[in-house]
Amino acid sequence: MKLSETEYLYKIGEVEYRMKPLVLGQISRLMKLLEGVVLPEDSNVLNMVSAFGDRLPMAFAIIFHIPNMSLKDKDLEKIANDLEFELSPEMTMEIVEDFFDCTPISLLAEKMGKTIEKIGEKMTIGSKKSVSSSPVETSQNEI
Repeated sequence: MKLSETEYLYKIGEVEYRMKPLVLGQISRLMKLLEGVVLPEDSNVLNMVSAFGDRLPMAFAIIFHIPNMSLKDKDLEKIANDLEFELSPEMTMEIVEDFFDCTPISLLAEKMGKTIEKIGEKMTIGSKKSVSSSPVETSQNEI
């Protein structure tokens, strides 16, 4: 259920899970989990679910917020195991679709690319302005 533009609520089994925009720790965990996953060019929801395969419950465990539980202290293995045996295929597809609405990956990647480009430009400009730190040579005539 959509609570706001950036927050969703799911009742799965006896637990209420919330999905919000990702924070750095979640991004880091997802990147490690999804190493080697090749996303199809035709990235519709069904293809995404297929590409993630058996990693999907763990991905959900990483992205979900649980009331009164810190993101960094979650027992991801337990949550993933619970989700694996509680989630219906329909709910799985809904969550994947909501994830991309909640977390605009392409917009995030575009912003990161622009930031990296700006940093590169500043580094190039900075290196052109740098002054040599080596001592100035003096000839024997100047001594």
